Amino acid sequence: MVSMRLADDNRGRVPFALLGVLLLVGSATFSGALAGHDPVADRRVDDAMDRATAQADAAVRAAVGDAAREVAANPVTSPANTTVGRLLSDERPFRDYLRLRIALAATERLRAVSVASGDVNATATLPRPTNESTLREAMDRVSISGRENGTVLVATVENVSVEVVRGGRTVAAESVTATVGVRTPVLALHDRTEAFERRLDANALDGGTLDATVTTALWASAWTRGWSQYVGAPVDNVVSNEHAALATNAGVLLAEQQVFGATDADARGATGRAAVRAGAQSLLSQTGVPAAPELANALPAPNPSAESAANEIPTNRTINASVDSAADHALVGLLDSHGDAPAYDDVVADAHRATVAVEADVTVVARSNDPPVDLGTEWELVDTATEASSSVETVATRTPALEADTIVVDAGSRIVTTSETTTRTWRRGNETFYTEETTETKTRVDLAAVVDPADLSAPARPIDPAVEPGGALAGENFAAAADAAEDAVSTRGGFDDLARDVADGDAPDPRLTTAPTAPGLDNWIRADLVALADRVKNRSVTASARRVAAGETNLAAELASDLRADRRELVGAPAAYDGVADRARVAVRAAYLDRVLATLDRRANRTAAATGAADDASTDAAIGSLSEAVRAEAVARAALGETRADGANGTGNETGVRFVPDADPMYLSLGGLSGSAMPTVSRGGTYHPLVARNTNLFTLPYGDAADTVLEPVFGANRRVPLRVAARALLAADSTLAATNGTNETLADRRDRLETAVDRSTVPAEEAARDTLRAHTDRSVTERQRILERALGEWDDPAHRALAVTNGSAARAIAVETAGTGTVEADLLERRLDEAFRTVRRDRSTTVPQRLTNRTVETTRSARQQALSDMATDAAMNATEDAVTDRLNDTLDSRFGKSFKRVPAGMPVAPVPGYWYATVNVWDVEVAGEFAQFRVHARGDAESLTYARDGSVVALDWDDDGVAETVGRGDRVAFDVETAIVVAVPPSGVGVGDIDGDADERSEGWAGGPGCTVAADCRANE
Repeated sequence: MVSMRLADDNRGRVPFALLGVLLLVGSATFSGALAGHDPVADRRVDDAMDRATAQADAAVRAAVGDAAREVAANPVTSPANTTVGRLLSDERPFRDYLRLRIALAATERLRAVSVASGDVNATATLPRPTNESTLREAMDRVSISGRENGTVLVATVENVSVEVVRGGRTVAAESVTATVGVRTPVLALHDRTEAFERRLDANALDGGTLDATVTTALWASAWTRGWSQYVGAPVDNVVSNEHAALATNAGVLLAEQQVFGATDADARGATGRAAVRAGAQSLLSQTGVPAAPELANALPAPNPSAESAANEIPTNRTINASVDSAADHALVGLLDSHGDAPAYDDVVADAHRATVAVEADVTVVARSNDPPVDLGTEWELVDTATEASSSVETVATRTPALEADTIVVDAGSRIVTTSETTTRTWRRGNETFYTEETTETKTRVDLAAVVDPADLSAPARPIDPAVEPGGALAGENFAAAADAAEDAVSTRGGFDDLARDVADGDAPDPRLTTAPTAPGLDNWIRADLVALADRVKNRSVTASARRVAAGETNLAAELASDLRADRRELVGAPAAYDGVADRARVAVRAAYLDRVLATLDRRANRTAAATGAADDASTDAAIGSLSEAVRAEAVARAALGETRADGANGTGNETGVRFVPDADPMYLSLGGLSGSAMPTVSRGGTYHPLVARNTNLFTLPYGDAADTVLEPVFGANRRVPLRVAARALLAADSTLAATNGTNETLADRRDRLETAVDRSTVPAEEAARDTLRAHTDRSVTERQRILERALGEWDDPAHRALAVTNGSAARAIAVETAGTGTVEADLLERRLDEAFRTVRRDRSTTVPQRLTNRTVETTRSARQQALSDMATDAAMNATEDAVTDRLNDTLDSRFGKSFKRVPAGMPVAPVPGYWYATVNVWDVEVAGEFAQFRVHARGDAESLTYARDGSVVALDWDDDGVAETVGRGDRVAFDVETAIVVAVPPSGVGVGDIDGDADERSEGWAGGPGCTVAADCRANE
């Protein structure tokens, strides 16, 4: 422990003897008093000074402990733009905040220092900050450093003022510096947590334990499962997100062991249980996780043995097909008025339209008339006169039969009695005779003044409220229409006159009205529509893989049938609409689902016509970055060996302090967790501690169906989709790199293909400009800058072409334009995707088939020798002797026979008579975040807990009762990206993900790790 008593520090102190001489010279009064000088009193002054400095020393020491505990519990890693936050540097905010807390704590502690002896009193103080300038001065008075690996905090506080007063007059004053050493591991806790996060987030070359672990583990797992699949084992998904999650958690444990010398016991158990569920014995055993061998021995084997796999080839594999892009296509079509189906604006307008009318049921309830008078033929009818009269009687109201959503504003029932008396004048010679005939009719007229909403595809439901303001968005609803309905009655003389008119066949004409839209209606409906689109997009059906391969099932048709069966539930019409706004919302949902179904029906027709084209398309596959992926795995494997050695040395125990990590959640799962289960997350949120995406670059059918199968690009056009050409270009690049560019033919064809790919990408960029112009208010200059920044991420033609075909470019442009996680960005991404999909149908975005195929053929031939040694060595190492024998037999049996297609993977270097290997590539991305990451320090130092949970840190530094935001203790987060390449001999089922999900994304992938609601679901904002 390092410390210095203030009494031992003579810097800046004035000797009392010299002080006395100066006072003697300057004051005659003092000279007179000096004659009565009391040496005992001077000793009291010295004694008080010493005691005060000793107490000040203790106060500073206590202040350092106070500050360390507070800063460990609420660390700051990201400063805020506030008065106090601006004091902290971006490079070392945690240490600056610790200095600031020490300064404030010391100021407070020193207020209690007071030493009294008779009329002598000594105090020690620091200036109390009152503004930003004095607050910075207070922090600058403090400097800190760590000793003994950060388990001892040495703090120096300058300019402590010690003052002695006697009889109300200051007789001595000193400004001293206090340096104390406190055994608190606050710096070690922070530094090790930072080192832990770097190990999680760095690449293997830079000491990234997690990157090395995930890469090594997934490579080992993928080769084991890939070869099991090749020999016939039921492995539908060679690389899954669950494997990535397990490898990630194993890597986290290993990083904990290396940095803290211990692991989270709960996390160890959770990882073991997850391994059991995944059946991933080989994966855990490759990571070096503490107790991994014990865990691995307890796990079931991940795949059947080669012998059993050879004898038990399953026939019940399944493929999951989802609605996917049909949902986006329908959404964009609805919003942007594409096609003949009702558009969004029209549906919303129709939902606000209604007809004001008077509905009536007319029933004759009685009729009587006088019998006619027959005067014979002698009398001549010379005149006829008819007089009519009517009367109205009010009866109990009976409303006419109406639709469920018709709104009755007023109603009434009347009995209309109509009498007609016909007087006829007869003449015979000079005689005149009059006859009368009276007809009386009683008619019941049931009347209702109504507002009749326009017909929609949404179910007819009552609207409540309907004719008064209120409802979901507190809109006006059909209040004005109700007034018009009342006017329709009053202007016709009320129900009495209306009943007479209707009984006479004269009903008022209906009138069309439109209700005003509620404030915020568009945003509300669009957000609901996007949520429905996301839900529909993930709808899937499962079918036999064998039947799909044979063309005996049409997945698009099954999806349409499944969606139709659930249409009512998906529309979600309530028993009564919550106002007109709610009716509009449901109407939009119904119109959207109709569009999705129409899209799926068209897909079903195209699928039925294109089943046979899928096999042909799969043979034109190309992979990229093979050599880079192989080298990366070698680096990761070497780095993992080094980090294991580093961890074996132990950390921190030589100081007598133990560091125990304690993470929440203990296992980073892919599924969303309820915020109510997480103490540092808002109860209303869904927390995603881990998200993952793995993309299998070569599956059946190859690429996007709209690119390769459903469009006639392999027919008379003799051209291939941009995606196919781009992947062929990447494959050529990696092969040239692996062979040091010695193949001149390949180099020439590769250059020509790159020019074609670059040219074919231009229409997509123009489509992006058109979309931004149509759907944003950005200027021409701003739109160009957005595209340059977004597309600049891909600086070569091949990757840029892939980006505009796989959704990456659409996502990047949307985020650059509208930000992350907004409805506007989501809609813009879908519009861009649809624009790219549309433009890819044009010939200008395709590449000559001959150029692409010849480049692929040359690439495969050049790779044959480069891959042979790697594939053979890997095969012998990854399988048992029985598998080796079987593979050799297979190779012998296939040698010399004609080339055959494989259902998964890419045949590498086909030559007459055989192909050498089948290869597939996976791109794996994982991102994670701990809701709270704590580290407990125990042992030969103060027990201390360091916690990072993303909470805002606030401080009332000026005692005004208002805590000002200092910054935030960011959650421990990371992301890892790796590529996996697996090669197997020819024949069999090849290698690849054959479950129909080539782009496997976890539940929270779109939003990234964290929460699905605003403000990252933080509980302590």
